Amino acid sequence: MQQDTKPWYKQVWPWILIAIPVLTALRAIYAVVLMNQQQPDLVIDDYYKAGKSINLQLAKYRESALRNLNATVLIAGNRAVVRFAENAVLDDSVHLDFYHPTLAAQDFAVDAQRSGELLYVATLPLTPSGKWRLNVSDNSNEWKLRATFQLPAEQEIKLGY
Repeated sequence: MQQDTKPWYKQVWPWILIAIPVLTALRAIYAVVLMNQQQPDLVIDDYYKAGKSINLQLAKYRESALRNLNATVLIAGNRAVVRFAENAVLDDSVHLDFYHPTLAAQDFAVDAQRSGELLYVATLPLTPSGKWRLNVSDNSNEWKLRATFQLPAEQEIKLGY
């Protein structure tokens, strides 16, 4: 019978057993670093304050319903064209707020200028693709219309209350 006389650090099995927790710890550190680099944008600190602002937003949507505002938006490339069904004493421009559902860094806002009686045209800073939310409001922020849509869209998107 032959005995193994090599010291433990020259054996293979102790190093395999040590490698398992070391690799697990390295993966955990990598996961923590990755999560800190991409923090979620959807967390709200003050729910009561957010609830009050939601009620103010709902009042603006009700105002657009009372004014009977109906509009559609067509987004082609980096252009957005908002078309109202009728002129309900509209301003010279309307404000467009584009919101990405998960990445707040991609949100942007532009003003659309009147181009004719019922049309408003805006040049967007980028060509959006994927899922987006859009809020359209007047300059005094008395009313709002909204839509959620997937881009690229091949037809006009109806804005609702």
